[in-house]
Amino acid sequence: GDTFSTVMQSFGISGVDASKMIDASKGIYDFTRIKTGQVFKMIFIQNAFAATEYVITDHELLTIEKVGEDFTVKESDIKYDIKPTVAEATITSSLFIDGQSAGLEDKTIMELADLFGWDVDFTTDIREGDSFKVMYEKRSLDGEPVKSGKILGAWFENQGQKYWAILYKDPDGKEKYYDLDGKSVARQFLKSSLDYKYISTQYTNQRVNPVTKKLDTHRAIDFAAPSGTPVVATADGTVVYADWKGGYGIDVEIKHDNSYKTLNAHLSKIAKGIKNGVTVEQGQVIGYVGSTGISTGPHLHFAMYKGGTPINPLTAELPRGVNLNSERKNDFDKKKAEVLKFL
Repeated sequence: GDTFSTVMQSFGISGVDASKMIDASKGIYDFTRIKTGQVFKMIFIQNAFAATEYVITDHELLTIEKVGEDFTVKESDIKYDIKPTVAEATITSSLFIDGQSAGLEDKTIMELADLFGWDVDFTTDIREGDSFKVMYEKRSLDGEPVKSGKILGAWFENQGQKYWAILYKDPDGKEKYYDLDGKSVARQFLKSSLDYKYISTQYTNQRVNPVTKKLDTHRAIDFAAPSGTPVVATADGTVVYADWKGGYGIDVEIKHDNSYKTLNAHLSKIAKGIKNGVTVEQGQVIGYVGSTGISTGPHLHFAMYKGGTPINPLTAELPRGVNLNSERKNDFDKKKAEVLKFL
């Protein structure tokens, strides 16, 4: 039941000033959508309100400062105290349970699974005796422990084969994971565009259409998910269609390198700024799950094409991301050596 205004007023700040603060923050953060559990740090000087700090994301802090009768707003990185920490385990039950026993938070375990998910299917490939070792950021703020940060490096041994991932930040500031040879761990495409409940319809050349009740093909994957679930671009690319498209309803299509194209249909709405001709990055939100067009319930109809021909995104051998060139490989080797001391 809290709103930004009621929180501010509980500290003696007027409704007029609270409204000014909301207006000043527009374009950076919408304070009409504060979330339960988030913390405001209130700063007073000689009993007069001076500023408030609010954590927008895991790494971004928004500060509203009072200057005279007005307010200034700035966004900055959160300055955590970081301690590189190592955990390791041998699988006796599951990655999740054994990871928890090794002291890892759920967040880090899921990131570890995502990191090696291109090479290891953690639902079917895991065997007793498999093992892992991970170096990650243990973080604290003002002396209090907070959620763990990113994984800095790790290996996972599955059925006798060891897979490596080392985090490397290039001179442009972009961070990606590479194996010991400087080859990209990730594929060019994410495995799916969203966090989904289950696959409601597989890629198939023969199925009974739930609407027409007739036999037809379904050269796409239907991911069942609640309406409003964010849908992201599975790879870098250029938007070539973002509008209503007949039975597909609201649809966003993206052209990628190597003659690939992806289609995301039945959306409830398109994300802000997504339109024909704009470039998008892997992981960027492009829309939200819905049930527009010819649809029997909220889901994402996700299709992938190569050279105009439909392919199964779950089974196709998709290209890896870009590997490091020789110039950056030398810098990577230095960073890698630092991580390998722990791993």
